[in-house]
Amino acid sequence: MAEKMRVAMLGSGGMARYHLRQILTLRDAIEVVAISDPSKDAYSEAVKTFEAAGAVPAPYVSDLETLIDQYRGLFDAALVCTPHAQHHAQTKALLEAGVDVLLEKPMVLNVPEALDLIETRDRTGRLLVIAFQGSLSPAIRMASAMISGGEIGTLLSIAGTVWQNWGEISQGTW
Repeated sequence: MAEKMRVAMLGSGGMARYHLRQILTLRDAIEVVAISDPSKDAYSEAVKTFEAAGAVPAPYVSDLETLIDQYRGLFDAALVCTPHAQHHAQTKALLEAGVDVLLEKPMVLNVPEALDLIETRDRTGRLLVIAFQGSLSPAIRMASAMISGGEIGTLLSIAGTVWQNWGEISQGTW
C-alpha cells in the first residue's frame, strides 16, 4: 500500500470542518498532521469532528509561521480554508516552503494576487488547486464549449447568481 498523504490544515471553521469530515473517511490514505488557526474555539470544534469520527485530533498550531517551521517536511500538502483576505499570503508562503496547496475559493481578492500565486506556483513547481467544483458541472462545461467554439458569438459580459444557505449557517460567525 502507498504511504499516506500527510496534510496540514489552515483554518478550522465550518468549511474546514466539512473537508475534515471527508478526509476522516479516508484515514487509510490521508493523515492530518496539524491544524493551524488563531482561534482556539474553532480548533475545539475541529477536535469534536475528529472525536465523532473516532480519530485522534491533529495537534493545534496557532500560526502559519510556526506550522512551517515546526512541521517542515512532515506534511506533503496543505488545505487552506481561512478568510479570503488571508489566502494570498498564506498560500504563497506554503508554496515557497515546498508544499502543495488545495485552496478554498475564492482564490484571492484581486487579479494581481492571482497572477502572483500563479507565478509562485510556476517558479516553485508546486501544485496549486482551487477548490471550485462549479467548473466541472455539465452546464458550465457546455457553456464553455459553446463560447470556445464561437457558437454564441462574441462574449461581451458574464453574470451569474448562486443562492445558498450561508446566511443561516454562518450567522454571527464572521
